[in-house]
Amino acid sequence: MLRSQEKFEKIYQDELTPKQKKVLPLFLAGQTDEQIAKELGATHRSTASHQLRNISTKFGFPPETEPDYRCNLIEMFAKYKPELVSIKALEKCGHIIQNIRFPEGPEPINSAFYQERSPVESRCYAAIKEAGALIRIKAPKQMGKTSLLKRIIAEAKKNSYSTVYLNFSLIETKKFTNANDFLRSFYAYVINQLPSAPPLTVWDTDIPMVNCTRMFQSLLKQLDSVLVLALDEVDKLFEYPEIYQNFFPMLRNWNENANDSQTWEKLRLLVAHSTEDYGRLDINQSPFNVGLPIKLEEFTEEQVKSLAIRHGLDSNNIRSIMSLVGGHPYLVRLALYYLVCQDVTIEKLLQEASTDVGIFTEHLRRHLETFQENPELGRVFKEIVSNSQGIKVERKNRQIYQLDSMGVIKFSKNCVVARCRLYHEYFGVGVARHRHRL
Repeated sequence: MLRSQEKFEKIYQDELTPKQKKVLPLFLAGQTDEQIAKELGATHRSTASHQLRNISTKFGFPPETEPDYRCNLIEMFAKYKPELVSIKALEKCGHIIQNIRFPEGPEPINSAFYQERSPVESRCYAAIKEAGALIRIKAPKQMGKTSLLKRIIAEAKKNSYSTVYLNFSLIETKKFTNANDFLRSFYAYVINQLPSAPPLTVWDTDIPMVNCTRMFQSLLKQLDSVLVLALDEVDKLFEYPEIYQNFFPMLRNWNENANDSQTWEKLRLLVAHSTEDYGRLDINQSPFNVGLPIKLEEFTEEQVKSLAIRHGLDSNNIRSIMSLVGGHPYLVRLALYYLVCQDVTIEKLLQEASTDVGIFTEHLRRHLETFQENPELGRVFKEIVSNSQGIKVERKNRQIYQLDSMGVIKFSKNCVVARCRLYHEYFGVGVARHRHRL
């Protein structure tokens, strides 16, 4: 499948013949070759088949090498131009209902339910090929950071790059006791994922940051290929100032070394972190103001429509869901899953959404715990959600900055309002019924 919407649009707009542009909508509507031929006034079904083969080749699915080229076409259009694809066409290729997984954790590489946010993916795929690249992906939790990270890694592997993925939330807490133990464990983890890396036999405990840098430089010299180092959930380090105050400046230094070192330019850094705990770092000492910034936004209406169609749902559900949660990737995906796989009606989903028995309870309670742990933050948010018009803000204070980083508010001119109706109803309208919340 094409890996960017830009390429898809170029082919769709510029390279299809007038006859092919007549055949495609009929095919995507689920019509048979005989029906298509009849619509075209042709005498034989092979006319439609011939046109579909040529269309498929233009989109990168040569029939001789892609036996399922028709289903590939349907899947691609469901992703990039969903308004043309009918449920009937999707059902023919088995793209509906059968294998919908619960939306937990990153979306698998081969998942039909990963939704691109063009041009984010193509920008990242191009950037990782640049010498000394650093891509920093930031967003609140459950916005798709790890799913994107995994796809950048997959792209790197296609270029025969060495890759190492490290999720900091999986590191034992005891490893964060001091900088030396942490950096030694960090380096050991990296080389354990590289078959050609030398064993860790010597480690200087006196100057851990300098030693770790020297060890990485030696490692890069011995590697024949580029090394892509993907660091996920680095916000875990925010809990340990004695660690991040050393670690982040070290990463920044490595990235800067690539400007004048052929050795360091072999290192490509991917850094993904939640913004929910962001704001406690010295921005001049962190790696978060260098490299290519990728901020994951909500899905657009067309992107939600594309996802819904792949779930076998129509646009009526899309409008209802987006009126409740906007384009929040996880909340949208969760709603679509329950509507299809758990026999939940849209009416029941909407009625229970802002209650403690609704499908969004776990997500809402995570934010609730944050507000309970930080009463002043909770007080400001309660003021926002209790007013349907939001509150006026002349400038961002610490609480507004934190709420924005959490993804629970949005700006409308000079006012701040709840990001979606779900938050307004649960934390605002529902306060009178559930005063224990905020």
